[in-house]
Amino acid sequence: MNEQNNIALELEQGDSGNKRPYLSRLSPQQTEYAKEFAKQIDVTNRTMVLQYGNAAQRKVSTFTESSLFSVPANDLNEIDADIRTLLKKLREFERNFDTAPDITANDAKSLARFKSMYDRFNSALTETARRLEIHHSSLLRHVSRMDDLYEQCFQIVKEFDMYIYAGDVCVKTQRETTLKQMEEQALKSGFLEDTIRTEDFRQSLELFEKKLQDLCLSRSLPFQILAQIKLIRQTDITMAESLRRCTADTFPLYRSRVVLSLGLKQGEGNTGRIIDSTVFHEANEDLRTTLNAVRKAAGDTIESRKKGFHF
Repeated sequence: MNEQNNIALELEQGDSGNKRPYLSRLSPQQTEYAKEFAKQIDVTNRTMVLQYGNAAQRKVSTFTESSLFSVPANDLNEIDADIRTLLKKLREFERNFDTAPDITANDAKSLARFKSMYDRFNSALTETARRLEIHHSSLLRHVSRMDDLYEQCFQIVKEFDMYIYAGDVCVKTQRETTLKQMEEQALKSGFLEDTIRTEDFRQSLELFEKKLQDLCLSRSLPFQILAQIKLIRQTDITMAESLRRCTADTFPLYRSRVVLSLGLKQGEGNTGRIIDSTVFHEANEDLRTTLNAVRKAAGDTIESRKKGFHF
């Protein structure tokens, strides 16, 4: 046991033969667990060797299938659909404004006609804001879920590290104790059976080392998943912020520009107009530009996720 502890210490400190220095990042508790686990490894048991670390490898596969690819793309598609609907309502509002006779005249009839048009569009604006707030909350929940998955991914990496560390301790211990003793015994006895058993044990160690190399390759997969999680999380954050700006800034600003312009024109006397068409169209164009930017962001997010899913 002292020999194994010395070997474990060498691996932790990164001796010249240690090609896996990241293993030193294991916590003291994880290191102790791995040392105890190393004592249970039987490199002559081919079934055990072939199944070694399979639990961590299965976790990567399950994690990818059940977690990462359950990205709620429907939210983004629904956001696009909601904004397209509002843009259609905006076009109708503008068309009705442009075709209505004397809509800018300063009289009660024109005022009533414009308010009727505005109320219909404002209802659509209110409904869109309500739906975007729902999408905003959904995206924030998904960001929180991505944070949890991010940490789970690191835990899987740690599990690989423990398997690899325990395997390294086992291999180094067996080479410097059991194999060395068997070689000395075969040389001393000269018996063919001792030589054969020594060679069999050496081959068992080599097979186990290959399994450890396989685990090292599998260990890189969680880092690829981490990159995808970061991509999804960042795009969700960006989209959520765009929706927040729409509901908290863009929509109220649009309303204030239209209503304020209406109030100012009413106060100009009989020679004034209900609303200045230039101001009206400028407000609508600014709203349209913002909505199209959000639509583009949603489309870009969907495409970036599709392109990013490579494992």
